[in-house]
Amino acid sequence: MLTRTSHSQVTFRRPFQLSGMDALAPAGTYAIDVEEERLDTLTVEAWRQTAVILQIRAAGVTEHLAIDPQELREAMERDGDDPAMAPNTRRRELPRLRRP
Repeated sequence: MLTRTSHSQVTFRRPFQLSGMDALAPAGTYAIDVEEERLDTLTVEAWRQTAVILQIRAAGVTEHLAIDPQELREAMERDGDDPAMAPNTRRRELPRLRRP
């Protein structure tokens, strides 16, 4: 089966924690890998997301953590909830993630 991986980054302005993490991760920019597999269809090319991987680097070690894309989206939305933010300020875009 044919697979592909896309790479992007997310930036957290405050420390955050997701399921499967032992501790809070500090604010910063993190790499995200989205893995997909090609579906066998006759009419259109289609892909199914199979995994979302967050890379956490700390003390010279990189940990690859499989995460729920919805949980990541919610964490990013919480991180962007800033009451001091002007009402017309454009919110940052969330990566294109689908629920598994």
